[in-house]
Amino acid sequence: MGLYALVKDALVINTIVWDGDDFDFGEGVTPVEIMEGVSVSIGYLYKKNRFLAPPLKEEQIEENRLHAITLNMAVKSELMSQASAAIAPLQDAVDLGDSTEAEIESLKLWKLYRVSLSRIDSNTPENISWPEQPPY
Repeated sequence: MGLYALVKDALVINTIVWDGDDFDFGEGVTPVEIMEGVSVSIGYLYKKNRFLAPPLKEEQIEENRLHAITLNMAVKSELMSQASAAIAPLQDAVDLGDSTEAEIESLKLWKLYRVSLSRIDSNTPENISWPEQPPY
C-alpha cells in the first residue's frame, strides 16, 4: 500500500491509498506515487516528476502581505515596550541624582536603541532587520 496522486493533464485531481494493482482510474488519469515526506494536495501541479504547489491567488497574496505587516507592527510595538520598561527605572535614577556611571551608560544605550526602533517603518511586509537590544 502506498499514497498516490491521481494526475490528469499535469494537475493532481485526487490523492488515494492504493496497493498498485491494475485499475482504470479513467481516461488520461495517471497514478503517481507520493514519496514519504512529500506533501501533495488536490490542485497541485505535476511537472518533470515533481509536485508543485499551485500559485497563490490574489486574495491569498494580499492576506499574506497584511499578515506580515501586522506581525512587523506587533514586533515593533513589543520591542518599544521593552525598551521603555528598561529606560524608566534608569531615567528615574538619573532624575533623582542617584545613578551610577553604569546606569547612565545603560540609559544612553537603551535610548539609542529606542530611537533606532522608532525610525523603522514596520508598515511593510518585508523582513525587518531589528536592532540588537542593549544588555539589561
